[in-house]
Amino acid sequence: MPPKPRRVTQREIAEIAGVSQTTVSVVLNDRDGSNVRIPEETRARVKRALEQATYVADPAARRLAGLDNQIIGVFTYEAALSPESMDFYGPLLNGIERAAERIGWDLLFFTSSPVENGTRSLFHRKTRLRLADGCILLGQQMVGSELERLVAEQFPFVAVGRRDETAAPVPYVGIDYVTPTAAVIDQAVNSGHRQALYVHRGRNTPTARDRRGAVEAASSAGRLAFMLVGEELVPELPRLARATGATLIIAEDAFLTEDVVHALVGAGVSVPDEISVAALGEVRGHRTDGRALTGFHVPREQVASEALELLQLLITTDPQEWAGLDAQRLLVAEVEAGDTIVGVSS
Repeated sequence: MPPKPRRVTQREIAEIAGVSQTTVSVVLNDRDGSNVRIPEETRARVKRALEQATYVADPAARRLAGLDNQIIGVFTYEAALSPESMDFYGPLLNGIERAAERIGWDLLFFTSSPVENGTRSLFHRKTRLRLADGCILLGQQMVGSELERLVAEQFPFVAVGRRDETAAPVPYVGIDYVTPTAAVIDQAVNSGHRQALYVHRGRNTPTARDRRGAVEAASSAGRLAFMLVGEELVPELPRLARATGATLIIAEDAFLTEDVVHALVGAGVSVPDEISVAALGEVRGHRTDGRALTGFHVPREQVASEALELLQLLITTDPQEWAGLDAQRLLVAEVEAGDTIVGVSS
């Protein structure tokens, strides 16, 4: 973990603002301007200097400086509003919006940091992070060094999704995918399936690793033998199923499962009568040949709502007391039994 950053002094703030050190002290200790006559323009310069400083002021200093604006930042590591990403981000953003409305705070969507090589940098020079009292982080993958810096600087933030990019105590609200994955596998085993294929996207994210780990654990325990297949081999699935004797194909998400079904049906395979299918992701609204797809219901709106509530708790709690908070939470996705895992005829 990087060393805790050095506190910027009042002298340095005074140099940035172009005022005397005494003026900085007065502004910090006379928040509402009722005791000492200092021009509002001067007060504003001092506050801007605090925002521009290369540290995150402790909550007490921010309140004294009038920086608790009741503004929550929202930062997405990937583009969130494209048609391709709205299936994932839409419910999360909706949940954040509703939660912010309930507590009467405003949202500030950080978009000035450009997407480069598929991701954004939270600490890009254009990201005005310090305008917000805290920040919600969204993304399939996050940058471990940036999470470490936020933790070290005691900036209030909450990541959506379980994080393991760093050993730092990152506050998060996420989904437990291990428990429902095991339940779907149990459903398949109880239906007589013994050999299966698991189709994945090859992502190195915590949730992808959780799903894959549960699949591998079931295979190692002899509950259901899996062969792991990358998404680039979807066209080869009919041949691979015949070669391995697989009667079930599980994919990482519903959209990938639809690709699987398309490949099977195109090869003349009846789904699910000949080969059953399931998804380890949200399946509500997804059907195949009129049948409800087997998989999960992921409470993304609830995750987002709890993330904002946790963030508000961090903002209003002294950082010295954060260690005693329940700041790493997992909600369990519900299993949707669906109609696409059917019994294997003997």
